[in-house]
Amino acid sequence: MSFLDFQSESPEFLNNYLKYVRFISFNAETTVNEAYFDLRTLLRFIKLMLYDESKLNNFDPDYFKTISIKEITLSDMRKVTNQDLHNFIRFLHDDLKNSPKTRNKKLASLKKLFEYLSANNYIPTNPSLGLHSAKVEKRLPKYLTLEQSKKLLSNTIKSDSINKIRNYAITCIFLNCSLRLSELVGINISNIKIDDSEQTIRVTGKGNKERILYLDKAVCEAINEYLKVRPVTGRDNPDYDALFLSSHKKRISRRAVQTIIKDEMIQVKEDKLKDCHVHILRHTSTTLLYNENNINIFILKEILGHKSLKATEIYTHLPDKKLKEIMENCTISSILERERSNKNGG
Repeated sequence: MSFLDFQSESPEFLNNYLKYVRFISFNAETTVNEAYFDLRTLLRFIKLMLYDESKLNNFDPDYFKTISIKEITLSDMRKVTNQDLHNFIRFLHDDLKNSPKTRNKKLASLKKLFEYLSANNYIPTNPSLGLHSAKVEKRLPKYLTLEQSKKLLSNTIKSDSINKIRNYAITCIFLNCSLRLSELVGINISNIKIDDSEQTIRVTGKGNKERILYLDKAVCEAINEYLKVRPVTGRDNPDYDALFLSSHKKRISRRAVQTIIKDEMIQVKEDKLKDCHVHILRHTSTTLLYNENNINIFILKEILGHKSLKATEIYTHLPDKKLKEIMENCTISSILERERSNKNGG
């Protein structure tokens, strides 16, 4: 759900802040949605701290989820001290059992809120100054092996699903273009150029930043095959230009894509439900680019749409397990040709 769906349940200053971040600073909607949930947790804590501290001492997680933040005012926010925010971080650790990564994300969200309130003179001082992030153990990104990647594509195109061509195209693009989930869902037909002179796709990443990616033979074929069976829509449909559509002729949702990929990955991963998420395909694609094709890390940063090189550098620490020929040998036509050959005993 969008942060806009919770406006009636939120104080005015929070609504104004989130709209500023989304529509003035042009942050991605998913980023602002996550910030809303982070800040709702903070405001629930503040409400208990100021008006019912006994509920913090006898913490009930089910009750905490029901706390309304509508009544929180700027006057309440002016009462928040640096020590209160330290206590909030401790509360995230001790009571909500948040991981260091989750605590750091919520800390970043509250810092930006208090910076906004202070800069606009809604509060006299910024109480979040001096708060430090928790240390997070660096973990190498998980990715599919060569055989798992090939099987993923093969299973999808050979499945009984009425949407197998669409689902294959989605998976193929993930494995080739290193996209985020939001970027794939947001692709429009007008973003794609596939002709004799150019084979590219334009995607919109975080902060509404656009980048152009080049497509290989497998992706071009997958998109063209899908366009042949894509539901026909009229120009009066607001999602007329969306590349991937649901059965209701609406732009496919993030949740739907997550379900598609999860169902596909369950069939190829030995650990079944563990780590069957979309981002593994982004890691798989990036690993291929760096390890197999020796892509310069600065170019890789641009392909991934990272703001800083630090986010990209993790791929330089991956073990040298090269994923060879994932896509060249996994076009729709090659998969079906091998299947026919096996049936004929070839």
